[in-house]
Amino acid sequence: MYSYIARQPIVDLDSSIVAYELLFRESLVNTFPQMDPDKATSRLLIEHFFLTNVKDIDRQIFLVNFPYQSLIEQMPTLFPSELLMIEVLEDCPPNDELFDAIQSLHSKGYRIVLDDFVPSDKWQRFLPFITLIKFDIRQFSIAEAQVFMHQNKAFKLKYLAEKIEDDSEFQACIQAGFHYFQGYHFHRPEIIRKRRIESASFMIEELKQAVQQDIIDCDYVAHLIENDITMTYKLMHFMTAHHPSTFVSVQQSLQLLGNENIKLFISLSIIAEHDSVPSPYYQSSMQRAQCCFQLAKLSPLEIDADQAYFIGMFSQLDKLFEQPLADLIQSLPLTSAAKLALTQQQGILGDILKLALALENNQADNIVNLSATLSLETHQALQVFAQANDWSTPEFRYLDIDTSVSGLKQ
Repeated sequence: MYSYIARQPIVDLDSSIVAYELLFRESLVNTFPQMDPDKATSRLLIEHFFLTNVKDIDRQIFLVNFPYQSLIEQMPTLFPSELLMIEVLEDCPPNDELFDAIQSLHSKGYRIVLDDFVPSDKWQRFLPFITLIKFDIRQFSIAEAQVFMHQNKAFKLKYLAEKIEDDSEFQACIQAGFHYFQGYHFHRPEIIRKRRIESASFMIEELKQAVQQDIIDCDYVAHLIENDITMTYKLMHFMTAHHPSTFVSVQQSLQLLGNENIKLFISLSIIAEHDSVPSPYYQSSMQRAQCCFQLAKLSPLEIDADQAYFIGMFSQLDKLFEQPLADLIQSLPLTSAAKLALTQQQGILGDILKLALALENNQADNIVNLSATLSLETHQALQVFAQANDWSTPEFRYLDIDTSVSGLKQ
């Protein structure tokens, strides 16, 4: 299955691209699908920010539409303020609840955009907290926009004219005082297609129940997340944006996030899930993760078992996403040793991965030699592989026992 995002550039007075508006799509057809706006926004955010290293793409700014409820729940705070501009949709009621939400987001460093703006007295109190106002020149004339700009010179506002279709409209908007521009005259939306990976449906149901509690059981939520490739991958990208350091464990990351951010992160991830079957590489990757983890724990050598788990889990990301593995893991907060093991199968972690692969492919000589390298008996490696194979089945993995990276009882 694939995800689709339309990306339309925003340009300045020199027609240079300064930002992009991200638009959700369900196919290569460049129209907004019939879908609940909250679900559409959630999927766009997850698939662009949690499954992509946006900081390494082009360091541009992204404008994203947020429906009313997501603003009230402070959903934008899950994403880096330096990359994101929050578009307030035209159908949002300018009430006290929204005003408080906008004030809060502004105080946290987020830039607020009023999309398809139609002036009214009810919006006036919002203006001190607004960075950019977008006028659709098909719905609100350039002359009317110019009057509004003149009347509100006291505010440090920037203005964007959208749906510009020819040079005469562009020049008229420049003369009126607009700062930024968007429309087919400059660039049509570009559809970006990416492979997406799904979480197991039973894990999603467990997470739904877990986040409904007033106080979240971080140990149990960590257990669920680290047993799911998709959620672990999303969490790593999220932590890279907010706490850029080496990813030690799922449990530690949840402790850093705190109760409310955990609820927001998981709620957004759950809303964005699709009703489809995980890739066949999903289960084999989980089996490999458990195999690598157990081999690392069993070996008398000093091996980071958590990192061994992650290299097993992510060793088939290239097949899951249909992108080069080196590109996919470049932005992940793994140790350099783990990245070297994944890309070149070097180092002690590389030996762990090679042994797991040898076990999967029943390569007898390699199993014997690599087991010896790790100071293991061959029968120990074979037993670990058999146990990992059992563990990777849903019926076993989600039993109420501690099989997590943070503390196996096996």
